[in-house]
Amino acid sequence: MYICLAACKQGWLEGCRPFIGLDGCYIKGPHPGEILTVVAIDANNRMFPMAYEIVEVENNNTWKWFLELLSVDLKIENSKGYIFMTDKQNGLIDVVD
Repeated sequence: MYICLAACKQGWLEGCRPFIGLDGCYIKGPHPGEILTVVAIDANNRMFPMAYEIVEVENNNTWKWFLELLSVDLKIENSKGYIFMTDKQNGLIDVVD
């Protein structure tokens, strides 16, 4: 499940810096999985949530799908000029390249 709220998308397009932070964490409980998140930095140098995705497993395919949908929502046609920050999550380095 991929979610990018319209207000977050508009905020990104109108005033965020060209920074994209990517991370994932485990969901525990009766419905385990992982949540993948993307944050930006706004004009006041504060974290700005942009989108998240809930997946069964974190791998190349789930990150690729997430970033493809995100690039369409945020109108990113060329990743040059953007700063991507990760903590080397599974499959993420290859997908960002």
